Amino acid sequence: MARRPLKTPVPTQKKPTRAASSSGKGWIAALILIALGGGGYYGYDQYQKSEQERLAREAARRARIEAEKRKAEEERLAAEKAERERLAAEEAERRRLEAEEEERRRKEAERLRKLRESQKSDDPPLPEPKDTDEPEPTPEPVEKEPSIYDKELPMHGADANSISSRKQFDALIDNLLEKRDFSDFERAMSEKIKESIPNYAGNGKLNYAQYKNNRNLMQAVDLCLLIRMAGANELSKLAAMEGGDNDNGGADFLRWAIRDKSRPLHLFMQSFASQEGRPENAAHSLNLFYTIWSETPAKERVKYLNLAVAGSLMNPDVCNSRGSIRDASATILTVPEVCAYLREMDGKRKLVTDIKKLSVSQLMHVVNVRLPQSEIDWAAENVNYTQAKWGEAYGSIRYLMERATNNKDPYKLYTFEEIKREGGVCRDQGYFSCNTGKCRGVPAVYIVGDGDRGPHAWMVNLTDATTWVQTNSYGYNSGRFTNPCSGRSQHESVLLSRSAKNTDAKLVPASDAMILANYLVRIDCIKEAHGTARYVTEAFPEETAAWANYIKVLGHSEKHLPPVSVWRKIDTDLIRMSRKNSELLDLAGEVEEKYLLAGKNAASKQAAMNRSISQLSRRGGDDRADLVLSAVDRQATVMAEAGNYRGLANLYSKQLKKYTKRGDIFGQLLRQYMGHLGEEATQRDWNTLARSTEKLFEKHMMSNGGDFFKLKKEVEIQNMIADAWDKAGNSRKAEKLRESAAERLKKGQQQHGGSED
Repeated sequence: MARRPLKTPVPTQKKPTRAASSSGKGWIAALILIALGGGGYYGYDQYQKSEQERLAREAARRARIEAEKRKAEEERLAAEKAERERLAAEEAERRRLEAEEEERRRKEAERLRKLRESQKSDDPPLPEPKDTDEPEPTPEPVEKEPSIYDKELPMHGADANSISSRKQFDALIDNLLEKRDFSDFERAMSEKIKESIPNYAGNGKLNYAQYKNNRNLMQAVDLCLLIRMAGANELSKLAAMEGGDNDNGGADFLRWAIRDKSRPLHLFMQSFASQEGRPENAAHSLNLFYTIWSETPAKERVKYLNLAVAGSLMNPDVCNSRGSIRDASATILTVPEVCAYLREMDGKRKLVTDIKKLSVSQLMHVVNVRLPQSEIDWAAENVNYTQAKWGEAYGSIRYLMERATNNKDPYKLYTFEEIKREGGVCRDQGYFSCNTGKCRGVPAVYIVGDGDRGPHAWMVNLTDATTWVQTNSYGYNSGRFTNPCSGRSQHESVLLSRSAKNTDAKLVPASDAMILANYLVRIDCIKEAHGTARYVTEAFPEETAAWANYIKVLGHSEKHLPPVSVWRKIDTDLIRMSRKNSELLDLAGEVEEKYLLAGKNAASKQAAMNRSISQLSRRGGDDRADLVLSAVDRQATVMAEAGNYRGLANLYSKQLKKYTKRGDIFGQLLRQYMGHLGEEATQRDWNTLARSTEKLFEKHMMSNGGDFFKLKKEVEIQNMIADAWDKAGNSRKAEKLRESAAERLKKGQQQHGGSED
C-alpha cells in the first residue's frame, strides 16, 4: 500500500517590500491560496506543449507499430503469394516436361513402327518400345549432411540436466559463436523445443517447477526468442565485434551472458519481458548491454549486473534525449557513462543508496537521467538528503509565483544551481528533486497530471527497499509517467502499488513464463503458448504485465485467435481484478475495442461502450477518470465515423454535466467533443456544443477568481467555448467571451503576480 505523501515544509516567507506589492491583501490572499495546497500550476502552455509532444510520440509509436504490423502482414501475404506462384510454376513446368516426354515417346514409337514396316522378313525384330505410362527412374536424393545442431540433445526427461547434456549444449554454444550461424541454431532448437514442450506445458497449463529446473531448455528458449526479436544478422554482427582494452569482443560477451553462473542473458530477457520491452528494440538493448559490459571491469560485472541490465533496457528515445539543459554545447552523458559514474561513486560510498541492492526495475529510474557531468557533480556536492527524506528536495526550491502567473523565465541554462537560486514552480521543483535524486542513486520518477486547479508536476520516489511514495501531489490522482523501457505512458499507481509482495525476485516465475509463451507462439505451438500465458495471469492476477502479455500472445496470430467467449472472460476478469489494480481497466478497454466489438454494427458498439463507461465510472471513480475519458473517446469515435452528431451531443452532454466540479476532466471532454465534430459538422452542431457548454460553465464552474490556478483553468475553458462559437458562425459571441476571459486573467495576475510562496 502506498504511503501518504510526505509533508514537505513550506519555505520561510520573505516579507514583501512596498515596491514588491502594492496590495497587502492580494499578497495575503495568494499566500493563503498556496498554503492550502495550491501552487501547483506550472504553466499551462508548457504543460500543454509537453502533453502534446507526449501524445504525438504515442501516436507516432502506435502508427509505427501499426505500420510494422501492416508491413509484416504484407510481407507474409507476399511470401504466401510467392510460394503459391512458385508451386504453380513448378506444377506447370512438371506438366510441360511430362508433355514433352510424352511427345518424345510417341515420336519414338512412331519411328520404330515405320522401321518395322520397312524391314525385310529375315531382319531381326526391333526392340519393343517401353510402356509410355511407366515413369522414368528417379535418381536417389543426395542427403544433406545434418547440422551439428540437429544432433540429438536431451531437452526433457532424466537426461536433460545431466552433466553430459549440459556439456553438449555448451559445445553447441561455442560452435554457434565461432560459426555465427544463428539462423541454423534457432531452426534446429525450435524443433527440439516443439518436441519437448508438451512435457511442461501440456493440457493448457505450465508445470513451472519442472520447467525452471531444465537449464538447457530455458537457455535455448532465451536465445531463440532473442534471435527472433533482434535478428540473426544483428547477433552475428555482435558476435563478430572485436574487443577493446577491457574485453575480448562480442563473442566473449555472448558466451559470458549465456554461460555465466549469474545467468546474465536470462536476467536480461526476464527484465525485457516484465518491463514490456518492444521486440523492435531488442537489438538496440542487447548492443547497449554489450557496451556497458565492455566498459565494466571484469571483477565488477556480476556485482553490478542489475545496473547493467537496467541501463540496457533504456529505449532509443531515452538514449537520444538531451534532457532539459539549454546549453546546446553541453555533452550529455550516455547511458553507459551514467552507469560507469554510478559504479565509481558507489565504490567510493558517495551515493545515498547501495545500488548493488536495487532491483532492475528500480534502477531503471536512476540510469535514465539525462545530464552533463557538471550537473551530476553539482548534485553530489550540494544536495544531500537521506533516501527516506529525499522528498524534502522538492520543497527546498522556493516557489516563484510570478513564474506561474506571468510565465516568468529566470533561467539562462536551466541548471540545478539556477533553479536553487531563482526558485521555480512545481515543474522546476519536480525536475530538481527527481534528477538530483537520480544523481545520488535514488530511484525517482517525474509525474505530471492535470486537476481542477490546472496542470501540476510532482515526484514519486523510493524511500526504502520496496516502498514508493508521492511527494507534493496535493491530492492529484491523474499522475502519469513514461516507462523508460517500453515508452508507454503509465499511471503512477503502477509504482505506488509496488511492495515486498511483488518485487522483481517474486515475479521471476511470471517473467520466465512470459518469455516461454512469447517464443512458443512464434513457432506455432499455439495451445502451449496460450496455456503458458494464462498460467501467468492465474499465478499473478494483479500484475499488469501478466495480462498485457496474455492479450498479446492470444492476439499474435489472426489465424489462431480464440473465440469471443475467451475474450469475454478476460474482459470480466480484468474488471474484477481492477479493484486491486486500476491499470487493468485500461487493458479491459483494449480487449473490448479490438476483440469484443470488432465487426459489430455501430448500435451494438455504442450499447457495449455505454456499459463500459458505467463500469469504469463505478470501478475507477474520480481516481481514474482518465479511463472514463478514454472510453468516452472510443465511443465518440464510433459515432463520429457514422456521422451521428446527435449521439455525440447526448454523450458529451451527459459526461460534461457529471464533471462540472472537475475542471481538468471537463476541459478534456470538451476538447474531445470539439475534435470529433471536426470539419464535417454543421454550424448547427457547433451551436449546440457552444450553447450547452457555456450554460454549464457559467452555472457550475465559473468562480470569482480568488484561486488563481483555478482561474487559469476556467480561462482555458472559456477560450475553448469561444472557439466553438466561432465554428458556429457567431464571431461576436466568441470575441465577447475572449475579452471576458482576458480581463479575468489580467485581474488574477495583478492580484497574485507579486506574491511568492
